[in-house]
Amino acid sequence: MASEVLGPGPWAPRTVPSPGGSPVERFRLVSFERRLADVGVSELERTVAEISPESLEGWFAKDPSLREIALLRTCQRVVVLALTDGPEADLRLSGRLGLAGRWAQRTDAEAVGHLFRITAGLDSRAPGEREIRDQVRATASGVRSRHPQALVRSLLLRAADTAATLGDHGVGSVSDLAVDWLLPRLSSREAGVLVIGAGIVGRRAAEKLAGHAQVTILYRHRPPDATWTAQWNVRARPSAELIEAVRGAEAVIAAAKTTGRVLGAPDLPPLPRSGPRWFVDLGLPRNIDPEIGRRAGCELVDLDGLPRGEIPPELRAEMERIVESAAAVESRELAGASAEPWISELRRWAESIRREEWEQATAHAGAVSDSARLAYERLSERLVRRLLSGPTRELRALPPGSELDLWRRRVVELLQGSDVGP
Repeated sequence: MASEVLGPGPWAPRTVPSPGGSPVERFRLVSFERRLADVGVSELERTVAEISPESLEGWFAKDPSLREIALLRTCQRVVVLALTDGPEADLRLSGRLGLAGRWAQRTDAEAVGHLFRITAGLDSRAPGEREIRDQVRATASGVRSRHPQALVRSLLLRAADTAATLGDHGVGSVSDLAVDWLLPRLSSREAGVLVIGAGIVGRRAAEKLAGHAQVTILYRHRPPDATWTAQWNVRARPSAELIEAVRGAEAVIAAAKTTGRVLGAPDLPPLPRSGPRWFVDLGLPRNIDPEIGRRAGCELVDLDGLPRGEIPPELRAEMERIVESAAAVESRELAGASAEPWISELRRWAESIRREEWEQATAHAGAVSDSARLAYERLSERLVRRLLSGPTRELRALPPGSELDLWRRRVVELLQGSDVGP
């Protein structure tokens, strides 16, 4: 299904005029997403190259209306998540991304719910994929923020915590899909399989292959723990030995974190035997030159070609129930926190009234001691805080929808000159 640019969510903000005449917007959460299922691996690979943490850093530094911004990249999607001052900031951000209908846009509650689904692996080729939780946590540590509460960072961490409560239900990993695709094609239990990359995905593939093939794992900087290699009967080799390791393998699974190709067509040695050689590329950007798949005797499958994993409908329904419930709680909390600019403006308006009335009263009060003057001023401050505390608490607790809109309309009327206005 083609990617669709969605309209504004149910929390589309309304402008509230401040006493000084300038508009005040409620903060809003916006996400822009490109995913493998919509655009294919080649287009997603180009997106990864174009949208980098460095580019987001530059946008954030130049645009104060971006309160927070984060970049989530998995093997199946690129997501830009931001807390903004309002729709105009969203438009500027979408312009920088060069959207032109090519990204899916979501706001507020819809963006929260989708992030929680992504993190739980419910929108993954491998339902319940566990690696995404770690990727979301890593994204949280890289959030750029000028908001005192770091709302996006908290949102990402809570999404990861919710996904962790699901345990190991589901398919588990794209590496599981890769091994399931590969095993029926291997000639025997003596077949050599090379796993390129000793990260989470690579190690998971090696574990699942244990007992079904002779597994070698290739590492770049540091070898896997010796206890782990002994437990799973895996041989570890440094990346400098890539060509030699490929020569002795019947199949290759590539899952390295890199910005370029790990195995190019010129690197592939002549086939030492008759029959096909299998290649599975789990990298984004891709680790293996697609030209290898066009060679006689070779078959290459990448993320685009792997079959989707399936889980029982009742299990998916339970996972979705848990995730939707947690996302709803987070959406309500975000609604309250994102209304802070409006609440602050309401307090400034009330304080301006208090100061005006105080100055008029003291001008006609005659001689008053300093201690009495201080006591009266503190009394007036407490009265304002007490009067606003209930409405403020209720406004923060309001869910999206008509009730919140009604509150906004009433406050707009108040600020625009009701009988009790300034």
